Amino acid sequence: MRKVMYCGTLFDGVTGKTEKNRVIIIDENKITGVIGKEEYQQQPDDEIIDCTDKFVMPGLIDMHVHLGFGGGASLVELAEPSELVTLKAIKNAQDNLMGGFTTVRDAGFPSLRGCQAVRDAINAGIAWGPRVYTSGMYITQTGGHLATTYPQESFGQQTFKPVNTADSPDEVRTACRAMLKYGVDQLKIMVTGGVLSNSGGVGEQNMSYEEIVAAVEVGKMHNRVVSCHAHGTAGILAAAKAGITSIEHCTMVDDECIDYMLKNNVVAVPTLIVLHVLADGLSKGVAKSAVDKAAFLLPKHSDNIGNAYRRGVRCVFGTDTGTPLGLHGYQHREFLYMVEAGITPEDTLLAATRYAAELLKWEDKVGTIEVGKMADIVAVDGNPLANMSVMTRDNIKLVVKDGTVYKNELK
Repeated sequence: MRKVMYCGTLFDGVTGKTEKNRVIIIDENKITGVIGKEEYQQQPDDEIIDCTDKFVMPGLIDMHVHLGFGGGASLVELAEPSELVTLKAIKNAQDNLMGGFTTVRDAGFPSLRGCQAVRDAINAGIAWGPRVYTSGMYITQTGGHLATTYPQESFGQQTFKPVNTADSPDEVRTACRAMLKYGVDQLKIMVTGGVLSNSGGVGEQNMSYEEIVAAVEVGKMHNRVVSCHAHGTAGILAAAKAGITSIEHCTMVDDECIDYMLKNNVVAVPTLIVLHVLADGLSKGVAKSAVDKAAFLLPKHSDNIGNAYRRGVRCVFGTDTGTPLGLHGYQHREFLYMVEAGITPEDTLLAATRYAAELLKWEDKVGTIEVGKMADIVAVDGNPLANMSVMTRDNIKLVVKDGTVYKNELK
């Protein structure tokens, strides 16, 4: 039985423009027609989904979530059994889908195989949820951002180095290859300190240029995306020079960094929302060190990203959801913060649809509403191109992923 969706306003993600009174035809899990309403001829078994008063667009894609973290005031999951964290991650993934995010890229998980297990369970139909694109464990340095403290250190010397800790180009290559062995879709490296790091400055460069190049080389050999966490200018510059695929946060990006990002087609995933949330988190239980770092970076972040965008850097939607106070399925204020940074409403929506799919190298199946694509579609109350503040969980009234309706609050 076909599903037939009447669209009052359709943003198909192809051009950034909208069309009125279009009809989307879905057979099983794929889009088989996008036509004018006057062209549609109803068949007896057609299931009509009436969105004539809604803004219809491709399923949303969040390019930076952490399914292994639940958005509490601290990252308690770092101390929990990996099996429990993985089970919780399935619920986190489902919350994202109910928020309209039909695809998520996990930007670092606290165990080797947990996120791949979530991805594979959803793909196999064992659990329901969004498409999951995995990084496995983030690759960091001894004492680097989110490096875990191991019991062996209590003896005065660490005798076991975890597989995601790398301190030379060769060790970075080994760690990257280990992640690929464990079935990840992409690689994620930590280039600078972070807001949640226990030691060091938030902007200091922790991974050398030569180490970044090693990760990029492994990625190119295996045709994989390589993304990096980077707040500080020096780390962003080194990553851009090395030809990294995407720079997450990209907080202190300057004109020299932008020059290399443009030269090497490096994408920014700003995650503007996370600094807003953390800077206001002291009364909610977030560590003071994290609050202070976020408050220091916050005033600079939006201006720097706006400058990068105006100069031609592609900005792709990502939120860092799962980190403290970032609840899965409720990360929509990133849309508004992107517009406030100077990114046009059209590019903001494209950042969460087509641009994201292209970064994943999944543009052949998701990111736009076109014949032959997977039927990932959401319908929103209001017009985000006119007022981006309508992009909220409550205003997303319909969520379709793979042709299956997971949320229907249409009246």
